[in-house]
Amino acid sequence: MIATATSLSQEKQLLSQLQSEANQSDQQIQVTKAQVQTLQDKVQNYESSLTNLRGALTDNLAQMRKTEAQIAVLNHSIDNNQKKLAYYRQHLAEQVRVMYENGNVSYLQVLMQSTNWQDFLSRLYMLVTIARADKDLEQKISGISHQLNLQKTLKLTDYNHLAQKKSEYQILIQADQLVENQKQQALDAVNQNLQSQVTQHGILESQIQLTQKQIQQIILETQQAEQLMQNSSYVSQAEQNLVSVNLSDLLKYAESFMGTPYVWGGTSPSGFDCSGFTQYVFAHFGINIYRTSEEQFAEGVPVNESNLSLGDLVFFSTYAPGATHVGIYIGNNMMVDAQDYGVSIDNITNSYWGPKYLGARQIVKG
Repeated sequence: MIATATSLSQEKQLLSQLQSEANQSDQQIQVTKAQVQTLQDKVQNYESSLTNLRGALTDNLAQMRKTEAQIAVLNHSIDNNQKKLAYYRQHLAEQVRVMYENGNVSYLQVLMQSTNWQDFLSRLYMLVTIARADKDLEQKISGISHQLNLQKTLKLTDYNHLAQKKSEYQILIQADQLVENQKQQALDAVNQNLQSQVTQHGILESQIQLTQKQIQQIILETQQAEQLMQNSSYVSQAEQNLVSVNLSDLLKYAESFMGTPYVWGGTSPSGFDCSGFTQYVFAHFGINIYRTSEEQFAEGVPVNESNLSLGDLVFFSTYAPGATHVGIYIGNNMMVDAQDYGVSIDNITNSYWGPKYLGARQIVKG
């Protein structure tokens, strides 16, 4: 809701307040922008961390794939060696079986069955050959078995390494997501704060523009009131319309509110502004006048300062050209009015009010 005021002085106060708030808002925006810049620097660190994390993820994944490939090669090699081992064992058995139909025959029996020396030597040579082949096959079988055991141990090591890398990979994924979330949350928070401040600053600027327009309107209305008072026909008719009241009672009633606090826009005994006070007092006696000081300046009959009478409204320009303040004249250059210190009595010729005196209007007659 856009703030409004009811007199030029109040509009000027409002303008000053809004301009102060706008300056503060602008300063806060600059601070927030600096925070955004700082955060952007932090985001660069976040990005660097993310880059490192994602690089580690890539390396980890590559190592996992390499290990998996190594395990696949080992599995293939183990499978081949197992086939070789089975083949050599089968070949050894077949070789013995081919050379000896009865696999239970001992070397001694073979030699003893020779028919002559030449047959003995042949049989002996055959047995040596078989023994050598058997020993060679057994060595191959032993070597392949040892290699298989080593490969199985290496495979187990690779599996453990793979499990570790998978665990590290999950941790890196979680860290990556955490850093990404922290970065985004920080950016969202500062951007929302900045957007809120920019929006508020825009509202203040709009209020300032509106208040400046209202000030110009008040000044224009004061000028129109002054021109109206130059119209002899209007003044003559206003004089005929003056209502008679007991001026002593009017002033006594006005002074009964002494000490009532000043409230911007106030129109009741709980708090008055200057024109709200004069309107309230005159309304008590059945006299309805306008709400604002510049509007009241356009009512009644113009009165020279030297001819002021009890009950006249006296007007002042405090912040700019225009009827910014109003009080009720009570005689001896004194007025009762609602000002910053509340309802009080002031001398209209003192050092503050004297230079600001604008004019007076007769609203009632005694």
